[in-house]
Amino acid sequence: MLVMDRIKLLFLVTALLLAGARADQPADQLLGRWQFPAGGSSVDIYRQAGLYFARVAQVDQAGKQNFGLVKDSLLIRNLHYDGQLWAGGRLMHPKTGIALRVEVEMLQPDAINVTVYKGFKFLNRQFIMTRQQTNKSLPAAN
Repeated sequence: MLVMDRIKLLFLVTALLLAGARADQPADQLLGRWQFPAGGSSVDIYRQAGLYFARVAQVDQAGKQNFGLVKDSLLIRNLHYDGQLWAGGRLMHPKTGIALRVEVEMLQPDAINVTVYKGFKFLNRQFIMTRQQTNKSLPAAN
């Protein structure tokens, strides 16, 4: 009887872990390298402890001059997937140091709409980023 209970418990735990892995798959569509609209700067989006982060991967002169982008700096922190979009994250503006809220919506597998706002959501700035193919490995996901 005890052996049977343990087998049932093991089966239940395994099923829950597999269900959790499948639940992450839509959220993980965001992983990868994304290029800013101007085309010269990009970020790597990765998952750590169930949250999503964006680290600056490439910086062009305009990104450095206009926005203060610095290679390898953490740009976006703590995005979580709510089933439709990635929200609840913070973007620290590199040049001004102002913390802004950020949401990301997948438009297509190779295009995302990024909405950045401070305070009121209707006062925002939106821009489209495109997926950039890369061979560089991203930080390990937890």
